[in-house]
Amino acid sequence: MIESLHFISEILRVDIIIAFGFYSIAFFLVRYFSKHKEFLNDFDRTAIKVVIFSGIVFGILWIFRLFISYVEIENEMDKIAFIQRLTGKYSFGIWLQPLFWVLLSQLLWYKRIAKNLFSRVLLSLIFLVSFEMMVIITTSLHRDYLPSDWSFGLNIGQVMIGITGKVLVFVFIVCIIHLLLNWKKNEMKI
Repeated sequence: MIESLHFISEILRVDIIIAFGFYSIAFFLVRYFSKHKEFLNDFDRTAIKVVIFSGIVFGILWIFRLFISYVEIENEMDKIAFIQRLTGKYSFGIWLQPLFWVLLSQLLWYKRIAKNLFSRVLLSLIFLVSFEMMVIITTSLHRDYLPSDWSFGLNIGQVMIGITGKVLVFVFIVCIIHLLLNWKKNEMKI
């Protein structure tokens, strides 16, 4: 069960929240050159709602995963160690990143942040960076680390295909939700 919750959390984090960062950058570029600004703004409102809801669900799933992990521990000493890890000196390492995702997604409630190009792109870029990624980059670039190859194993084409795929998955999910919401609105008018 814990694996299923982790899988759902990763879909929310990667395919919704992180993809929203790339989507936001593309959205402002498309909106700038498009003649259908009203439709795009309506679609963007749906995308923002999806990210806000996904952030809340991600936080609930994360807390639920912690609770299930604690319950599944059979040894009493392991339970004590688990609680100490969650409340000890370095507990910020466990709590900070999930709280960061949840709180950043909830900043989109503020229209000033959601509609402002600079703040939205800044927020989107923050969505793209995780603390784990910062630690890996910092240790990789440390002066005592001497790599034999500075490549990450991916070329620029593979990275662009991956980013495009994530944005398309996000847009597809938002399209389905947007169509369902508008269908429900139109049905209520009749």
